[in-house]
Amino acid sequence: MVNTLTRIGFLATLLYWQGAVLAAPPTDRVEELIQDLAAEKGYPTQTLRELLQGASRSQLVIDSLNRPAETIHTWKTYRPIFLKQNRIEEGVAYWEKHRETLERAQAIYGVPPEIIVAIIGVETFYGKRPGTISILDALYTQAYHYPKRYQFGRSQLKAFLQILMEERMEPAMAVGSYAGAMGTPQFIPTSYLSYAVDFDGDGKRDIWGNDADVIGSVANYFSKHNWREGEAVALPVRAVEPGHPYYVEPAQRATPPDKPLADLAQAGIVTGPTPVTTDAKATLLHLQGAEGAEFWLGLDNFYVITRYNHSNLYAMAVYQLSQEILALKNGSAS
Repeated sequence: MVNTLTRIGFLATLLYWQGAVLAAPPTDRVEELIQDLAAEKGYPTQTLRELLQGASRSQLVIDSLNRPAETIHTWKTYRPIFLKQNRIEEGVAYWEKHRETLERAQAIYGVPPEIIVAIIGVETFYGKRPGTISILDALYTQAYHYPKRYQFGRSQLKAFLQILMEERMEPAMAVGSYAGAMGTPQFIPTSYLSYAVDFDGDGKRDIWGNDADVIGSVANYFSKHNWREGEAVALPVRAVEPGHPYYVEPAQRATPPDKPLADLAQAGIVTGPTPVTTDAKATLLHLQGAEGAEFWLGLDNFYVITRYNHSNLYAMAVYQLSQEILALKNGSAS
């Protein structure tokens, strides 16, 4: 009985403490963040305090983070979300509108237009659905009112303050997702600092309203993650039956290519010529498609796509959308 009462008392204390953290202004921890950033970058502490004055706890962000996990998709259910005809047609229109910028990005970074366009199409439907939540509120809430996201929220809030200082932005200008992904390409703040570029030379890295900066930033992201210019992304291969030494179960999370193509060819999985060298490596992918099991080889460039989002399904959606956009564009041009 005493142990039971002790446990109840402990749980009550824990719940009270968590409620207090959510309700009380975390002024000490905010000030600690301000002092850290001021010491690292030399920013005036008063300016940082003023930027954070408008930050508020967002119940919408908390509710979104508390929602049950999304449906666990298979390729059968995931593919139709992104491979819709209107997304393909809008992709061609976006390409045609920004043709010169996309060609310049390819010349500088080596990333083909169809891949850049497909990323933008999957992330925000070509900038039309970037999210409407204040990034300041989203990150402030995660850092100081949602303990499970404290480390992520604090690091991203710190990076976001650096963006505001460097870009001379007002916090209200930055909107995005409840998780803190920003603008058309959905960069989190640390990704923005590492990969966003001023691609039109206007002195700003604007991933909210400047398509040139969006295109250049996405291309730079892929380049910095070792995109291999001119190389294939993925290859369909023959079915691999259970019991085969190379058989794999469907996997959501991406892994680096680790199987030599020569070994896969010797095992009879790869037949005929391939557009990559025999010393290349690949990941064998098993997808549950609408017509049954599909097997693919994910090459180095496929893995690069998964550095944007670590899901194999995401990377395959980007790749197949890119190919549909390319095919429609080439067909409409002929």
